[in-house]
Order: sequence, then C-alpha cells, then structure tokens
Amino acid sequence: MRRTGFVFVLTLLAATLGGCVSTWQRTFEASSAASSPARFEPTEDVVIRGVPWSRLNSALRAIDRERAESDIHPDEWPPSKQAAERVRLVKALQLSEDPAKVVILGRSVFRTTRDVDPIDGSLERFARSIGADYAIWSTTSLGKAQTVEQEPVTRTGYASRRFRDRDGRHDDDSFWYNETIFVPVVVEREEYAWVVYYIRVLP
Repeated sequence: MRRTGFVFVLTLLAATLGGCVSTWQRTFEASSAASSPARFEPTEDVVIRGVPWSRLNSALRAIDRERAESDIHPDEWPPSKQAAERVRLVKALQLSEDPAKVVILGRSVFRTTRDVDPIDGSLERFARSIGADYAIWSTTSLGKAQTVEQEPVTRTGYASRRFRDRDGRHDDDSFWYNETIFVPVVVEREEYAWVVYYIRVLP
C-alpha cells in the first residue's frame, strides 16, 4: 500500500495546560505516514526550532486546496505527485534534509492564553521520547480572548464562636481570622495558536 504524504490543516484544538503530562504530549496526534512511530528508539539529541506561521500555514492551505480540487483521492495519486506534495511540506518546514528520508511522526496542535516556552525542556523531552530528530514549531496570535481564572482574595476580621468549657458550661469567644480564598474572575488575555511537527530522518 502506498503511503500518502502527511498533511495537516491548522485546526485549532483546545487543550488543558498543566498536570504531569506536558501540553505537547497531551495534544499529540500520530501521523498515518509513520506507520509505527514506536519502532523508533528515543533519540539523544533533538533540534528544537521555529518557522514563520505565515510560511507554514500558506503551504498547508495550498496542499489542502489541491487535495480538495482533485478528482482523485490522494491515496491514488501517482508517486510523483505524492512526492511533490511531500517536498512542499518539507520545504515549508525549512528542512534541508532529503524529503525521501523524512518521516513525520506526528504533530501537536493547540490554542492557549497561557505562556508557553518551547525551549524550557518539556518539548525536547517529549520529542526525544518518541524518537524525533527535530521538533519544529510555529505560533501566531489569535487576538484577545476571555478566560476564567482563579484569583486569590484575602479576608480578615473578627468572628465569634460558642464552645463548651471543661466544666461542661457553654461560653462565647471572639477571635481574629485571616484567610485566603480563590474566586473565579473573567480576564482578557492574548490567545495564541501553536503547532509542532515531530520529524525523524532516516539514515
């Protein structure tokens, strides 16, 4: 069976940040072009780098448009046309590797209003774990978005209580309290779209 090129349309998927699993892993989608990504051993070194969103998005839109206009399913395209599509994607990722040796293991796609740092080590660790030689990311601003966040609020004051003393008699007491509670607050923050491609280069 012929293996088709790996094409992504930048559909933005919501993801929850935080927890033990990184955002990169949580939003990872394996590529059908990589028939069995698990066969690749973890890599020692991963190249982490970014490409312009306009460049990548433009190429993906062109690939998607060509597929939509074709009367023949991409699975049935001649090898030369499939190869040409693959070359276009590899060039969009600014890879100098031979397209015939490039295997795209998958992608991570998400949108967030939180700060994301692709070089904080989490992306490298995940890319290395799936056997990627490259993790190529791109991001763009989507404008302002409203989000609900938990904000700390401190309350202080006096309170009274009734208690039973050692003799069994009821008594009243007043005390000073200081407590912090978290309340939901709607805030406006800049929202960003992210996409990452994980690539293995065959020898």
